[in-house]
Amino acid sequence: PTQADYSTIFFWNIFLSLFFYGVLYLSSPLIAKFYEIPLLSNVLKVQGLILVLNALILIQQNILKKQVNFKKIAKINIGAITIGTSAGIATAFLGFGVWSLVIKSLTTGVIQCIIYWLSSHWKPQWRFSGKSFISLFKFGSFMFLNGICNNLYYNIISLILGKNFSATSLGYYTQAKKVEDIPRNSLSSVITNVTFPVFSEMQNDLPKLRETATKCMKSIAVINFPLMILLIMIAKPLFILLFTDKWVQAIPYFQILCLSGVATTLFELNTNIIKSLGKSQLTFILETMIRVIGVIAVVIGINWGVTGMLYGYTFSQYIAYVITAIWVGKLTKYGVVHQCKNLFPIFFAAVIPAIISYLISLFIETEYALLLTIQTVVYTLLYFGISKLCNIKEINILIAIIREKIIGIKY
Repeated sequence: PTQADYSTIFFWNIFLSLFFYGVLYLSSPLIAKFYEIPLLSNVLKVQGLILVLNALILIQQNILKKQVNFKKIAKINIGAITIGTSAGIATAFLGFGVWSLVIKSLTTGVIQCIIYWLSSHWKPQWRFSGKSFISLFKFGSFMFLNGICNNLYYNIISLILGKNFSATSLGYYTQAKKVEDIPRNSLSSVITNVTFPVFSEMQNDLPKLRETATKCMKSIAVINFPLMILLIMIAKPLFILLFTDKWVQAIPYFQILCLSGVATTLFELNTNIIKSLGKSQLTFILETMIRVIGVIAVVIGINWGVTGMLYGYTFSQYIAYVITAIWVGKLTKYGVVHQCKNLFPIFFAAVIPAIISYLISLFIETEYALLLTIQTVVYTLLYFGISKLCNIKEINILIAIIREKIIGIKY
């Protein structure tokens, strides 16, 4: 990218953020009326400013991503989140209510904006290149539309729950989703932020891209499969210890979401492979089709209540993985059959320990903290042991990383 490219996109981002903030500002009374929460109108008008704050730092963030400098991004984000969260907690104690969440979000955004601008060598020039805009818009417009559709889709369950079921059911779902999001989003950020620039460098060398994609797929599965399956197994003691037995009804929601998380990370990796080849239009078409299937599955699932909706959503995530894997196969010769052959030993190594650990726990009557510890330790040991027996090479990489981190901590 040239300086003209960066400056052009910077000003385009600012324009878009102001436009959509205006749309949000004007539509906030209607949104508040839809949910029958009058306060929501003013909250959205203030909270919406985060759109503009985020637009101010997109170029600085993406320059660091292209440099694969995620350490600096992490430091900035962690620092800003720490300050923002502290502000939110302080104002909550002072009785600000829901506004404390708004203050938390905006404080985080302002701190991020300040640090990125002070620490970045890049500064925009007062220029807007039509040539740059047209060439970048061919790719970026579809990614932009795809991003909007994804955000709408991933929030549709909350919207349907809030309109068709009780506030209690929505609360249980929201809590389950927040807990499931922590590990899944951690992996998703690695997939979307790290693999895209790496794969893009190999778009003209398909054998190398195929080899790298294979390694990434297996390496992610080695972490994601056991993590999601372990969370399904320990869901009950985990939720009771974290939130007390008042949140027991959120446990099945959490388990179903974790089941969907097994497929979601693989789907996102396949999508990134397609995007890295410059196929943004294909990505948009595929994901639009996938989202339509997802909405249909969720709507059908309503007939069986909240759990039926979540099973419909989970089913759609597995369909999404299969569809994107088929297209990756057409583009790179690393399709769904090859991927499943690579992933099955890892899935086997993740599922068997869960069955054994669960059967052992049936004969143990103890407090939830100890039960959680026993299940986690037994599962982890069995998973590593079976992985070694199955000759899953990626497990050796994971062990080496863990060993290095432990040694680093000791010294």
